[in-house]
Amino acid sequence: MLKLGRLRRGTSVASGLAFVSAVALLVVPTTTAVAQPARVEVGKVRMSAPVGGRSVLLAPVHYPIQLLGKPLEMRLLVRRPGRGGPLRGWRLQARANGGDLRLPERRRRFTFVHRIGLGPNLTRQLQLGLGDGRRGRGRAVIQVDATEALDIDRDGEVDLEASDRALQALPRRHAGRRLCSSVPQLRIRPGRRLRARLPSCGSAARWRIARRPQHGSARIRKGRLIYRSAKGFRGTDSIKLRQRRGGARPRSAPVQIKVVRHNGAVVRALGDSVTAGFGYYDDGTQMQFTSLLSCKPGEKTYDDACSSNSTNRDNEEAGVNYAPDYGLSNNVSWAAQWSNEHGVSNYANFAVSGSEPSDWTPGGQFYATTKRIEAEEPDYILITMGANPLLSEMLFGVDKMGCAIWSDVFGRYRECIEEAFDAVQLRANLSKLYRELVDHTEATVYLMQYHLSVPAAALAYSATHIAMMGAMLNERIAAVAAEVDATRLRVVAPPHFDVGIDISPVYPAEYSCSEFGFEVDGPSVQSTPSQDELELAHPLSFCSGPVSGPPWVISGDTGIHPSAAGYAQMASRVPAP
Repeated sequence: MLKLGRLRRGTSVASGLAFVSAVALLVVPTTTAVAQPARVEVGKVRMSAPVGGRSVLLAPVHYPIQLLGKPLEMRLLVRRPGRGGPLRGWRLQARANGGDLRLPERRRRFTFVHRIGLGPNLTRQLQLGLGDGRRGRGRAVIQVDATEALDIDRDGEVDLEASDRALQALPRRHAGRRLCSSVPQLRIRPGRRLRARLPSCGSAARWRIARRPQHGSARIRKGRLIYRSAKGFRGTDSIKLRQRRGGARPRSAPVQIKVVRHNGAVVRALGDSVTAGFGYYDDGTQMQFTSLLSCKPGEKTYDDACSSNSTNRDNEEAGVNYAPDYGLSNNVSWAAQWSNEHGVSNYANFAVSGSEPSDWTPGGQFYATTKRIEAEEPDYILITMGANPLLSEMLFGVDKMGCAIWSDVFGRYRECIEEAFDAVQLRANLSKLYRELVDHTEATVYLMQYHLSVPAAALAYSATHIAMMGAMLNERIAAVAAEVDATRLRVVAPPHFDVGIDISPVYPAEYSCSEFGFEVDGPSVQSTPSQDELELAHPLSFCSGPVSGPPWVISGDTGIHPSAAGYAQMASRVPAP
């Protein structure tokens, strides 16, 4: 996180006082219960009506959301009634598909319906009933074993383990018409073609393509879905199937396709709160403003509280406790969203809110984690790092950069910021971290620069001051990366987070929504409280936004960190693996 320090009144005295009063009245230490991962739970198995003398068994299983996109394994056994022995068994494997991920993903579980095809003889036996050797015919007994163990970072330790066993009599009636098997998550190389089985349902169904893919072509032929990806595309493509039948709510089925150059990429992330996704809990819910003081990192040691990759929900924890899947399934951080887009399953986000570059180098409190990352031989390392402690001082205190408030943006301002960079040895610390990763891994390292946010609590600085300081920080990140290794260290610039006012010369003002013709950088994507403050300060020129979707910056921290929507914009700038 950009660490919170002292507040100081400046050019926006009313705003500063309002914020201080709000903190005094509202922000009290709170503890939020940790959401436990959902359980694996087997649903009711059903047999479809015969088609051509053949039926299918449909076995729904509810899985924890952390298993989306992961290989599933289920065992199903048909037993004779009573204490009769087994008649037939299957071991089913499929890659989990629960439809498109939300932004953020707040589901705790999803349902995957496994399909078991039955031959004519077994179909007839199950329809007529089975004998147990002592009595007449009775209903078959279905035994389902669903056991899943998630080791997302492949370190040999199980991060999440869940299982369920169900014994149930197979109903004589056929499955409800709306129960259909799931289409597994599909994987294909760019430009290739695949064929997938259409869903099987409780009754005969014909399927059509209700939503076509954006990055390829699809058609249905002879009971198969045929898809070809566009040349050069890598990422996630999706299709929606819908039944060709009457009724108010015909059944639909999502199809998700990962177009990847190779499976098995190893991805690791480290850095500060912008990599960790501060402001979101690991179940995808947002931190509220009333929890801000109990979530902010300490002055010396950090526990990654209230971050999307952590289970800690206040700053009283003794150490960092990462989520079972390091926040991959909640789809919040830019590292998680990029990995989900490209089907990465060997993933770990070790970022810690509040941390500084020196924390990850020899002698730092997280250097052991750096060595662990190096030992795991990642293909890609994702980082946002360098803002702490400077940006936190600028936004929430003026201990080191008080001169910046009184400096004209065209005058001594840049000199003041440069002096602050030198005071905390920013260049040397970044260089040391980059060199550590380049020398001890063969990974491609993506260095995400910082987004522009104008917090409601920091209006002692003008938006132009904040924008220029961020631009200078990003310039320093790029310069150090070029000095260390311009090939391995790849700098990624996030899109401009429009403020809604004129912040030239940092960013051009070429957009207007004002009746008076005032030009600004674009419709604001800043947090809601920040937009309220900006509109009060610039009533004639301010342009609110976003044009569509939620703000790109969260409100719970007064408007500092990206929202899931903002992280999506950042993730879209990172090249495909």
